[in-house]
Amino acid sequence: MIKKNIILLLAVCLSFVVLPGQSQPTTLPLPPLWERSMTKEEYREKMKRSREEYRNKVLRRGEEELKLMEREAWKRLLRIDERRWKRIQPKSEEVWILKREAQAHALGYGGHSEQSFHWHKHSKGTGGRSAKTPDEMTEGLKLADALVDLLEDANSTDEAIREKIDALQKVRDNARKQLPKAKQELANVLTTSRQEAVFLLTGSID
Repeated sequence: MIKKNIILLLAVCLSFVVLPGQSQPTTLPLPPLWERSMTKEEYREKMKRSREEYRNKVLRRGEEELKLMEREAWKRLLRIDERRWKRIQPKSEEVWILKREAQAHALGYGGHSEQSFHWHKHSKGTGGRSAKTPDEMTEGLKLADALVDLLEDANSTDEAIREKIDALQKVRDNARKQLPKAKQELANVLTTSRQEAVFLLTGSID
């Protein structure tokens, strides 16, 4: 019986050990201790912030793992080694950045009424992705979020909204103008028909 209990204890302990390369458990941390000076509303708000911060941390870790998987998938798809990928990847990324900037927007979701409609802001996390820091956001994404703020502010003026619309459209137009050159630069570093076919099918070259 003692031997069985020891084995059971070791199994429980090992279940909390994370081997290198494995994901950490995604359970939420234990609630912080109640502070005597806190009201119930303050405590709820603190817990809400804590859950949001942890959620973004988990999502960010998942995104980093996904990027590594995507990197290897691209190399296999293109049948290239790391040296070739390091030459192609910056050109490919530039095209994707410009494509996103040319269509910079915020996602809306909700029911069938104004009251149930909400916006996904990039700075708060969108579509299951972690919140982006200002350094991670392009100018277009920042403007899209700023426009959302104005739309959600009942006191916003038409002039303020128009100013952000014009700024966002300018950023989109500039990205569209730069996109053909970026696509051509990507095409210039491709060395096989397979590579050309892959990027043609993904819309990265014309």
